[in-house]
Amino acid sequence: MKFLCLFRPLLVFFTLSLLGQKLYCQTYFLNGDASFLGDDCYQLTPSFNFANGTVWYGDQLNLNEPFDIQFRMNLGFNDGNGADGICFVLHTLGTSAIGEDGGGMGYLGFNTSLGIEFDTYQNGQYGDPFEDHIAIQQNGDINHNGSNNIAGPVQMSPFSANTEDGDYHTVQITWNPQTQAIRVFFDCVFRAQGNVDLINDIFNGQNLVYWGFTAATGGEVNDQIVCLQENILSVGESVTICSGSSTILSAGASLDGSYQWTPAEGLNDPTSATPTASPSVNTTYTVTYTDLCGEDQLAEVDVVVDDLEVEVLNTDVLNCFNSTVSASAQTNFDNGIEYTWTNSNGTVLNQGLGVENVNIVLPGLYFVSVNYNDECFASDEFNVLGNFTTYPALPTADSVLNCNVSSVVLYNALVNDAANYEWSFDNTFISNQPNIETSTPGLYSLITTNPESGCTDLETFTLEQDIQVPFIVLPPQDTLNCQRRQIVLSNFNVTNTDQYEVNWTALTGAISSGSTTNSPIFTQPGLYQVVATSLINGCTNSANVEIVADEYFFVNLDELSFPNIITPNGDSKNEGWRPFIKSTPDLPIMDLFTVYNLSVFNRWGSLIDEVKRGQTWQPEFSDGTYYYILEFDITCEKNRREKVSGEITITTE
Repeated sequence: MKFLCLFRPLLVFFTLSLLGQKLYCQTYFLNGDASFLGDDCYQLTPSFNFANGTVWYGDQLNLNEPFDIQFRMNLGFNDGNGADGICFVLHTLGTSAIGEDGGGMGYLGFNTSLGIEFDTYQNGQYGDPFEDHIAIQQNGDINHNGSNNIAGPVQMSPFSANTEDGDYHTVQITWNPQTQAIRVFFDCVFRAQGNVDLINDIFNGQNLVYWGFTAATGGEVNDQIVCLQENILSVGESVTICSGSSTILSAGASLDGSYQWTPAEGLNDPTSATPTASPSVNTTYTVTYTDLCGEDQLAEVDVVVDDLEVEVLNTDVLNCFNSTVSASAQTNFDNGIEYTWTNSNGTVLNQGLGVENVNIVLPGLYFVSVNYNDECFASDEFNVLGNFTTYPALPTADSVLNCNVSSVVLYNALVNDAANYEWSFDNTFISNQPNIETSTPGLYSLITTNPESGCTDLETFTLEQDIQVPFIVLPPQDTLNCQRRQIVLSNFNVTNTDQYEVNWTALTGAISSGSTTNSPIFTQPGLYQVVATSLINGCTNSANVEIVADEYFFVNLDELSFPNIITPNGDSKNEGWRPFIKSTPDLPIMDLFTVYNLSVFNRWGSLIDEVKRGQTWQPEFSDGTYYYILEFDITCEKNRREKVSGEITITTE
């Protein structure tokens, strides 16, 4: 009995059970205007305008392995007004894909694809020749003048320019991954060959692709049909089964439908195209048949009987470089394996037929269980390690910038010689050295990276600058005079710093003592400078103070003299009598006496006048000689207390 599994888009695969054996169907998916005609034939387009249909085989082709596909094609019987053609297509768009109608033949617009067109209409804009032709194109492009034209166009039939003859034509397409050659035969005659790295140059490294047929009509029409035998693909050169289980063998298309498998042991029907094989030991089965071109074929299939085994290959370590790692399982069976990936809590992470990989984001213990046709089971456990070690960043400096420290070294207080460093200033990279020297205050950031784990730590550090100078308060001082022969600096203060030192310098004048204190003693008038230095930041400031002296400061009491003649004649010179300083006779010395008692006598000894402190004696007598007695007390640097006497001559001449 023959079974055909036929699907419309989006339906799932299934298996049929017959007499306790599992019968696996090779399935086709129909889209658009495609329909099943029976006898393994599919009408891609009916004969009406702008029809568009696709038929896709359910299982993907593995481009790492060779394939040899034979089928029959009917391009319709409408030659003069027929269109547009059929394309054999390899692609990655799934089993519901469909392209553009008309001259696009249902293939136009298939990105990431390879198409072999059997074109029955001349579209001049695409560089089509007059005759029905074959060409090998890529990426849904049907323009023969462009870079996506791999081979052709060539006349489709070696015998006629017209293939819209209502006949069924045999087509064979082969792929050899070793030579990277895809070849096309029409009516069993070689017509075209493309040499291209299908996996890398077209499918971006992907080796599993969908395959099938597209066709379309436009303003012109044709019935366009492909006939695909159920066993169009052979089982391959080798298949592995579990002890006590079975597998379906499959040979290529046969011209007369007859097959002969040997040995017959372990086969349910050695004359079937798809016998069920149930060997107890490893067995090589050989099948002979005549293909659609009448060529005798001989193929071998090794059926390996083994216990299912699974092993998880070494996984990468999770870290900050790899936030996700992929675990990959390897079995001793070629295909048909259902995988179930779980973590230590039993949570299913990934599951399904052929799901050999799982992505993992957390370290820990994981498990994979495999199932082959509910007949063989195996499991493996594995650990995924994680390394998220960071080298902490703690940028610091031993000092702030100040008037003593013009540059500092920034470093990581939590130093680790294995770390990588990245210093930035105001979000601009400046160095990858462990330590940096800088003279610029501001915000610095340090990123430390563990080169093994890729994990980083980021911290910021503000480099302070203290260049605040001391503020000096230095008010005016008292005046030096003959009683105040020295001045102790008063009301001097330094602010903006708690710790400082001072140093006084006499620019003019003299410092008696205390040149490094807040209270220096000045003994001479002059200009004095103080330099205040902060002991915290080394910054300095200076200020000047002037010490002044009055006119009496220079009085020398040793020079005190008493005149013996006065001339009160009205010339404003020597009009009165008073003591004087020899070096500065005009100095008003009378203001300095604290005691001053002057008694004046005539020549007969009679008291004629008395003068008290602060007054100059202005005589009102006639010329002559007089006598005086003076008691005084005067202090100017030193004290002088005396009682002196003498003669005074008055003359008006």
